[in-house]
Amino acid sequence: MLSSYNLNLLLQVEQRLSFPALSLVKSIAFETGGTFDPAIKNKQSGATGLIQFLESTAEGLEKGLYLRLPGMTFAEQLVYVEKYFKQWKKTFPQPPNEPFDVYALMLHPVLFNKPDDTVFAIQGTKRFDQNKAFDLDHSGTITKGEVKKKWLSATEKLMTGRVPITTITANGFIFISIAVFLAAMYYVLNMPR
Repeated sequence: MLSSYNLNLLLQVEQRLSFPALSLVKSIAFETGGTFDPAIKNKQSGATGLIQFLESTAEGLEKGLYLRLPGMTFAEQLVYVEKYFKQWKKTFPQPPNEPFDVYALMLHPVLFNKPDDTVFAIQGTKRFDQNKAFDLDHSGTITKGEVKKKWLSATEKLMTGRVPITTITANGFIFISIAVFLAAMYYVLNMPR
């Protein structure tokens, strides 16, 4: 389960990156099977951590990072998650069209803000073999829309009971934080002297 503290850290990263509310939270839930475990490793690809860093991706961010990822705390690894997304801001300066596009940046950045019929993988390729569960219509071609459909279904289930959000959304959380700050400032400024 994701702690309130780690959720707050994630919401701050989303805000700094101008991501839709809970899009990064859902993407990490999807990649970690709802565990939010920074040490989780994919046995097939070797991808590790919160956003399933491939060795080449991690080493591209910082030399020696891949080996250090499993020993990091959630907060420590989140620094590199944010760094990963910041590098894509240069290539894709516009904000995500929808929450799924945050996951698209993790899975295959070429899919970012593209239409749902954009091809992600074709049968006979390594990418298809590693992602064949996304071929929902068994056509031998995986589209962005198929990946998104699976992501939406899975994240809805994975978020239930694992993320400490009830009636407060990420935007609501930010609004409440500002309101509490303003109320405190009003109180301080209007104290009898």
